[in-house]
Amino acid sequence: MNKPITLAIGHITHDRVNGELLPGGCAYYASGCWRALGTETRLATALGEDFACDGALAGMELLARRKGRTTVFRNFYPEGAPRVQFVEAEAERVLPVELPENWRRADVMFLGPVIDEVDAGAWMAAVDARIVAVGVQGFVREAVDISPEHTTSRRVMPKRWYPEPQFLAGVDVACLSEEDLIGQEGLLNLLCAHVPLVALTKERKGCDLLQEGGSTWVGIHPAKVVDPTGAGDGFAAGFLFGLAREMDPVDAARLGAACASIVIEGRAGEAFGRIGEAYERARIVPP
Repeated sequence: MNKPITLAIGHITHDRVNGELLPGGCAYYASGCWRALGTETRLATALGEDFACDGALAGMELLARRKGRTTVFRNFYPEGAPRVQFVEAEAERVLPVELPENWRRADVMFLGPVIDEVDAGAWMAAVDARIVAVGVQGFVREAVDISPEHTTSRRVMPKRWYPEPQFLAGVDVACLSEEDLIGQEGLLNLLCAHVPLVALTKERKGCDLLQEGGSTWVGIHPAKVVDPTGAGDGFAAGFLFGLAREMDPVDAARLGAACASIVIEGRAGEAFGRIGEAYERARIVPP
């Protein structure tokens, strides 16, 4: 069977952790998992001339606009509360400019912004993808100045998202977490009304697959958590890979849960080399 062609779109970020700059971002984690799973991995992004983690992108076809500064996040995980994030810099928007002709077809196109930097409509018009997937998180967030004197340190806050039904009609899969629904009254119902398959992740409580008016629960695989960053992106990557391989959605979600369990056992993609273990782990993810 030919390798699936996967295209992730969104910022590769610097995640500031204890003074280090580590690679991050939804598109980065998805692409790292896909590369390890054996896809023809393409990543369209915008980053700064200061990007310090090029080695993390080995093995990916990259369409990258380099200008200005790389998007920088600081993440905090309070016990029993939603993640707190601050953004220190933002790269440019990600647009399908100078798109190579062979990039105009894909098995999976994953629109995975971190903070609404992806022009989703332009990408959907430019690429003919068998599966069009949306990572909701980056569409429902914005950076807000926490004080006039500290504009370089802005807090990431919920932003109401009103996707048009016409846009959603072109989406095959939506991936989101319970956290993404904060302040988004009616969004889940809207997605379910227009998107054939919605995956709602609930951290340690597994995920719900919502389709055709019904819901199916899928569990998790236990993990020795080193860093929870990228869990949802790892799930989405494994899930979409499974769908591209024409797996049943439940089995695809089990593979996604297994990938997520591996991603969080390292920092910033350190565990990508073990993603091959996901097939075995998926066998014991409760369906």
